[in-house]
Amino acid sequence: MNSTLSERIRQARKHAGLTQKKLADMVGISQTAIHKLEGGGSRSSRKTISIALTCGVDPIWLDTGRGDMALSGAPHYSAQDDGGVHAGESYRPYPLVARIPLISWDEMAKFCGASKENFNPEITSWIPVAPKASDLCFALKVPDDSMEPEFFEGEIIIVDPTRKGSHNQFLIAHEGKNRPTFKQLLHHGDLRYLKPMNSRYPLIDVKGEIEVCGVVISKYKEYE
Repeated sequence: MNSTLSERIRQARKHAGLTQKKLADMVGISQTAIHKLEGGGSRSSRKTISIALTCGVDPIWLDTGRGDMALSGAPHYSAQDDGGVHAGESYRPYPLVARIPLISWDEMAKFCGASKENFNPEITSWIPVAPKASDLCFALKVPDDSMEPEFFEGEIIIVDPTRKGSHNQFLIAHEGKNRPTFKQLLHHGDLRYLKPMNSRYPLIDVKGEIEVCGVVISKYKEYE
């Protein structure tokens, strides 16, 4: 591992055929920030994963220099690629096959409600996702059978922490100091409930303020 982060970012940008300004616009930071990263003026960035996926390179390679630069199965962006809009929300277009971090429930609970700039959990593994998703998405394993038959224990759910959650959506949330839980949010007038899909588990009557840690946008299943 001979290269520096600044050298790898510059190499990744050129690999994608992007100018500093175009990369900055696609990642959502200033051109000055990209210039500083490439010049060694900044030694780290919370946008490293976004930069890697935008350029179509492996996030682990970009961050550490380990492994191959190319992200297997994922073409890099061309300078003509644009973002998309879904349900009124803007999304940056990931490569055809992108990866997001799989984290533990303990890590998710630690960062739930924290500033997005401070969201830096320990990563267990990487999970492939569909092209349209927030760049802050993360993955969790379903912890129990309370959401069967829709979600089985051990399956992997993709969570978008930028979404606030609405009636009938599946989400990760907690009330007060309770541990976050995976349930379906129901609104009935002024009343709110967190509903398990498994009838053996009780409906949770939400009495106080509810903190939404993220909305489940998809699930991913691996077969051994």
